[in-house]
Amino acid sequence: MNISFYQRLNFRITLGLLLALLVVGVPFFLFFYNFHKGQLIESLKASSANLSRLTLTSLEQRMLEGEPHLIEADVKRLSDQSGVERIMILNKKGEVRISSDERMKGRVFTLDEPTCSVCHRHELNRLLQTTVVETSSHGQIFRSIILITNRPKCFKCHGSAQRINGILMVDLPMAEANRQLASGLQKMLTLAAIMVVVTIVALGGLMNRLILRRLKAFTRTTLAIRSGNLDERVDTGGHDEISELAVSFNMMTASLKESLKEVQRHKDYLENVINNIEDEIVVVDRNLCIVTANNAYLRRSPAQRRDIIGQPCYLVSGEMKAPCREPLKGQCPAQEVFRHGGLKKVLHRFIDGEGNEKYVEVHCYPLRDERNQIFQVIEVRRDITERRYLEAHLSHSERLASLGLLASGISHEINNPLASITACIEGLKRKIDTDQSHERAIDVEDLKEYIDLIHQEAMRAKSITDRLLILARKSESPTYLVSINQSLSETISLLRFQARERDIHIIEELDPTIPAIKADDSALRQVFLNLLLNAMQAIDRTGQITVRTSVEGDRIRITVEDTGCGIAKEDLGKLFEPFFSRRPSGRGTGLGLFISNILIRRMGGRIEVDSTPGRGSRFTVILPSEGSSDV
Repeated sequence: MNISFYQRLNFRITLGLLLALLVVGVPFFLFFYNFHKGQLIESLKASSANLSRLTLTSLEQRMLEGEPHLIEADVKRLSDQSGVERIMILNKKGEVRISSDERMKGRVFTLDEPTCSVCHRHELNRLLQTTVVETSSHGQIFRSIILITNRPKCFKCHGSAQRINGILMVDLPMAEANRQLASGLQKMLTLAAIMVVVTIVALGGLMNRLILRRLKAFTRTTLAIRSGNLDERVDTGGHDEISELAVSFNMMTASLKESLKEVQRHKDYLENVINNIEDEIVVVDRNLCIVTANNAYLRRSPAQRRDIIGQPCYLVSGEMKAPCREPLKGQCPAQEVFRHGGLKKVLHRFIDGEGNEKYVEVHCYPLRDERNQIFQVIEVRRDITERRYLEAHLSHSERLASLGLLASGISHEINNPLASITACIEGLKRKIDTDQSHERAIDVEDLKEYIDLIHQEAMRAKSITDRLLILARKSESPTYLVSINQSLSETISLLRFQARERDIHIIEELDPTIPAIKADDSALRQVFLNLLLNAMQAIDRTGQITVRTSVEGDRIRITVEDTGCGIAKEDLGKLFEPFFSRRPSGRGTGLGLFISNILIRRMGGRIEVDSTPGRGSRFTVILPSEGSSDV
């Protein structure tokens, strides 16, 4: 990773150090500067005070001796000393009367000038005042202002009324003081710069040796680890905090290596488990492109795994140019899961290349991300052809077993029309014999009456056998409309004789508005027969079975309710398990409700049970009114 110069650690630490030095150094520099300047000012004050005392002493002596004309010579002599700019004596009005500088004689200082304001800002209780004055010719000068007070020895000439006799001004040049101050400042700045440079260089060297060089070792190691080399380790040396960090980093890398090995072992194990599942498993994204698949799915295609990853599943699975369609719904099940969420189960029926009928059950499950959004779908495809054939065989066997229970009733139902036919034939035979013995012509009307009666009873027997044949034939795929009420009534008619023998009343409450549905009529009759037989077997003596049909929204409800012994609560959850039965051995296969549940679920419906021990049970078949759909 390229790090800009301004983001580098050494630059940021150096900048921080400079800021810290500035924060500490600037106040120190200002303090030192002001202290040095104050010392120079105090030195000028002392020099000015000494010179002022000499001048005042000379002035006082000349005035007392009566030689005022010599004062100017003394002033010039004193001002000729090195480091003295000028000496001036002013009267009370601010007029320069005596000056070592001839140009200043006669000048009048007004109260608004800086020199005068030094004294007049305060009460006149300080005899000595100092100030710094800027001049155009000599630059800055240090000026001391001394009030010449009127003392008793001066009363002879000045009288005793006035307090101040005049003003003494001594000007000292500040060029030398400023030069010394600048020189000290330069030395201080030079020393500070040297200290900063030395500090930065030393800090940079230490930082490079103790931090940056060792951090680069971390960088090299992390790059190696990122490229997959988990055996790389950091070697920084030393026994400081970075060394402890390196030890912890190396321990973390070793732990990461073990964790990745464990993850890989789990991944290999899961892949092995998934690849050994015979069901086809494939994961697709929102574009229906394959993300991964197990070996069972790959076996159906000659392409390699790397060739199908990223390809649309419908191209790989069915060599189609568009997503496959769910039967009767016109939607791809994976797209349905992406669109609506939840689980989706469909059944595909097709003819393979050898002309055999195949059934494939497809389960689609959503995969959600951390935001609970579906981003992939798992498809599990299971070939249930053999199971379907086995279920059909079991269903047919159970159906035949149920028909065996109807044998006595069916034989009685068929014997009635056969007895009528036999009686008609015997009567017809006797009539023909009588007519022939008396040599009379056969009465055609009588003959037609016998024949009509025989035909009526024969059709009655045929209707019984037709109902049996419909019930006995193997179930096929639902391809035609079925009347629920008709199938139910005809199934009930097969049980009427047995019901009468056991004093069981079967009450039909059928809703005539129920629409026909697309279903397997034979399978429906088998379900109705199983439910009715179970209801009859649950009634020991006199009882009642009520059969109802109704429409609720888009659902059709068929209810079979009995007044039998009921079902124990602990057995309700086992009713639809295969071979479960509480009846004595030999009085049932235990497959009736199991097969009935399978048949109804294939039609898109379900069976509900409500039972109270000792009072009876109610089985409700719920079917979609628009036709069959997968559950």
